Amino acid sequence: MVGILAVMVLVVSAAGCGIVSDQTKQDAKQKVEKKVEDKAKQAKKKIENKVEAKKQQFKKKAEAKGQQAKQKVKEKVQTGQQDLENKLDELKKNVKSGQDDLKKRVDSVQEDVNDLQKKVDELLKKVDAKDQQNK
Repeated sequence: MVGILAVMVLVVSAAGCGIVSDQTKQDAKQKVEKKVEDKAKQAKKKIENKVEAKKQQFKKKAEAKGQQAKQKVKEKVQTGQQDLENKLDELKKNVKSGQDDLKKRVDSVQEDVNDLQKKVDELLKKVDAKDQQNK
């Protein structure tokens, strides 16, 4: 920018003195305009590059946060599944224990029924024997 300003000062001062021809003035003006235009293009390109870099940076951060969130959800799901499996195992144990207790009770009742059946059979035999004696 300082160089451009120096050229403009030189052109203006030379124009004021009347030393420089119109063609030289025009050439100097075009050079200055070209330099200004080139600097503007460079600045624009630099800004565009910075904007693109920021976009990429934000995109990477967003993707990283998305991956972290996905991982957390995955971990929570796995933990939930493990908890459910543990509860299911516990329920299975309780059911098995209940079934075993029920089987023991049924077996005990069956033994009682068998004992009573034997006693009833004995009593029936005694009744039959008394009936036979009384005849």
